[in-house]
Amino acid sequence: LWNDTFEKFSAHLNHFFSLPRGERRKSDLDCVLDKPLSMYVYEQFELNFHNGLVSSSAISNIASWAHHLIRVSYKTDSAVISTAVISRALQYVTHPPAFEKSKDLTFDDFCSAWKKTVFKLFGKKYDLEFEAILTELNWLYSQQESQIIGPEKNELAPLPFYPTIYLTQTEIDWTEAVELAVFNNQVLPRFPLVRGPQKPRLQELDRAISLYRIVQTTQLPELLKHRENIRATILERCRGLLNDCAR
Repeated sequence: LWNDTFEKFSAHLNHFFSLPRGERRKSDLDCVLDKPLSMYVYEQFELNFHNGLVSSSAISNIASWAHHLIRVSYKTDSAVISTAVISRALQYVTHPPAFEKSKDLTFDDFCSAWKKTVFKLFGKKYDLEFEAILTELNWLYSQQESQIIGPEKNELAPLPFYPTIYLTQTEIDWTEAVELAVFNNQVLPRFPLVRGPQKPRLQELDRAISLYRIVQTTQLPELLKHRENIRATILERCRGLLNDCAR
């Protein structure tokens, strides 16, 4: 099917797999080959975590970001959220053994790999705090999933709105001000009440804001590289609060 160098074929491979799966076409490959692929071969021609390569720096960056976010959000420095542990869990799902899933990975798949990693390294030493972290992360993930609207959810009509959090007008005003300030890269307003926010989701937002203030002034490269991620997190949490609250 191909008689030229592998280097030239690699360029075609990179282009083909750079497209989202739904946009890939057999004809795209056929036109660069000496003759068309058989449908049998094409159906097996897929990129997954068994035959693909994942950059170690990409894993390191994601693990570092996740560690900083969890540490600040939950005010814990437990060994189970260390960069090394999260890196090993990510390494497991992106370089799976022959018997593990190699595509269509979900958040549950990562949590399962994380549990295996923690148990292998520490046994049951950190079970209580690890389960508490997992419970909170799963709740946040379910909230995010419940906000997705699109054909993949097979939704035929919008559901009636039921508020999941009740905010005072002061809390709403602050959340809107934070969202606007972050969007425009301005100074973030502090919570207007001395005692600080009392509701868990507002406290999570406030912690993310505290981390953002740190990266705005720090010169440490390991924190600076997360600035845009933290900014996106604050925007997402503001929008979630404003979408979910009663007006």
